[in-house]
Amino acid sequence: MKHLMAFAALALLPLAALAQGVTTLPPMSVITFNPGSNKSTMSGQMVPGGRDLYYVQAKAGQTMNVSVASAAPVAFQVYHPDATVARAADGSPLITGKTLPDAGPNDNAQAWVGAIPRDGKYLITVGAGASGSAAPTPYSLTVSLQ
Repeated sequence: MKHLMAFAALALLPLAALAQGVTTLPPMSVITFNPGSNKSTMSGQMVPGGRDLYYVQAKAGQTMNVSVASAAPVAFQVYHPDATVARAADGSPLITGKTLPDAGPNDNAQAWVGAIPRDGKYLITVGAGASGSAAPTPYSLTVSLQ
């Protein structure tokens, strides 16, 4: 019995070490609209090196307007519905997929208006801009669909 317990403890040791190193993805918030409204504002707190993830359901032909406001440089990206989110080796979100024109990782978008090409859930990521703050920074993300 003593050997069995020792064996079980050794067998579970790698699992405990693995669990300590696991970093979860940030929560993915769904942007919803109040009845009769086509505009929604989400508030967040951007931590250095962080990224917040949002989904919004949109239909082909709608016009989407996205803006972010913050005292520090914060930017967003808007991804097509077929984008996927996984965890990178460092624990940060790894997003695979195409962005909408002028709303990509190198655009440092703080305001964007564009036509929705097809029905689906569009991923919006918010992260620190090119010269991000070293302290947590509040921001607001506003999305409207017409």
